[in-house]
Amino acid sequence: MSPLATLQVRAPAGYAGNFPRFGQPKEVACFSRDATRRVTYDRSALRPYRPARLPARLDDGFETYVPRQSSRTAEPAPLADMLGALAHKRIATGAGDVSIVTYRNNLNKLFLTPYCLRDDWEIGVERRADGVVLLNVRETARKIAEEASRDERSARMAYWGYKFEQLSTLDDAEAAAQGAKSPQPNGGASAAAYRVPSPSDPGSYDHLFSPEQLAAVRTQYGAAPSAAGSGASASASGTRLPPVNANEEFCSIVLLTIEKVKVLMAAEIDCVAERGGGAAPGQPVGSGYVELKTTKQQRTPHDVEVFEKHKLLKFWLQSFLANVPSVIVGLRDESGNVTELKTYETKTIHRIVRPRGYWDPTACFNFGKAALEWLLAQMEAHAPRGTAARFIMRYDPAAAAVLLLPDDSPGPAANESADTTAAAGGKRQRSD
Repeated sequence: MSPLATLQVRAPAGYAGNFPRFGQPKEVACFSRDATRRVTYDRSALRPYRPARLPARLDDGFETYVPRQSSRTAEPAPLADMLGALAHKRIATGAGDVSIVTYRNNLNKLFLTPYCLRDDWEIGVERRADGVVLLNVRETARKIAEEASRDERSARMAYWGYKFEQLSTLDDAEAAAQGAKSPQPNGGASAAAYRVPSPSDPGSYDHLFSPEQLAAVRTQYGAAPSAAGSGASASASGTRLPPVNANEEFCSIVLLTIEKVKVLMAAEIDCVAERGGGAAPGQPVGSGYVELKTTKQQRTPHDVEVFEKHKLLKFWLQSFLANVPSVIVGLRDESGNVTELKTYETKTIHRIVRPRGYWDPTACFNFGKAALEWLLAQMEAHAPRGTAARFIMRYDPAAAAVLLLPDDSPGPAANESADTTAAAGGKRQRSD
């Protein structure tokens, strides 16, 4: 299929210069999904942050994990629920009010392109008759093949991120049962987390041994397997936790502007630092939002370089786009045991890498601005104003170019319920 238009992608240095005019994202609507994917236009799924008790065993409960339901449409993330939330709040998306409606996932892929020149991606583009452009999440053939061939180790590592969220957002009853305290300002663990390891206290010593050693210790001392050891999820104090259910989520919808392009973007929010889901007095909604991440411990200079060059860039971009001020990272070993928590302030993450020149926020946003303006202009050139049209925007690594292609496939059903991702994949394989 021949492209309708082509946008060459330069190296990051080609997008240096002044940061484009960027309006601070402002939350205008939200919605929640419960364990059955039922949607409500409220903050019921937004949970308060509590520092996970350390060591936190992320592999616990893997056997009872409930992954996200697959979408019933051709799109991994239909926009129906987002559009419903906007309508519920009477947020106008018609002519002149906004240019683009999307999940954050699409902007993540687009803005990172100069630093991820080997990674292909696709975005479904639908222009309504009123001129509003809907960007739909699409998966490439490469991505679908990778998901299909994923082994158990990869599946467990995908689960670890969800488990970390559960352990960092316990409700009052769960936290009280574990002896957890209220959120600490510095993101540290509660002093009550420590228990003296003892064979008479199931679960207190599990973290000291490998699975093989642990089985031998239990056999020697006649200790019953802990709930965690039997495949159920339990806290460090032996308190059973409910299965991790990846269908529950809270999404914030923000209005942001990049030069003349207005974007309504939905982003999944992991938790909030303030109790009750509200902002601190005098602060805008979202000022207490927190992004939760896990990553392996950095034990060598190479580990540090990979973390700063690749992971910190992604952490910064997705948090910056949604105006999430804090990223809390659980540092884990190869077995999925988190032993340290580190907090990063979104507005200062780029300063960590500046001396080494690993990446530049300006390059991401100058390219993103240019690509969005190019997309809007090309649609205007290839489809008469006032008519609906559908396209595919695809990045081709071999050509180092973004291609605009016609999309002749059947359009998604307008009344189809939205699902934010295909069934589980990666820590954050989500549509936002």
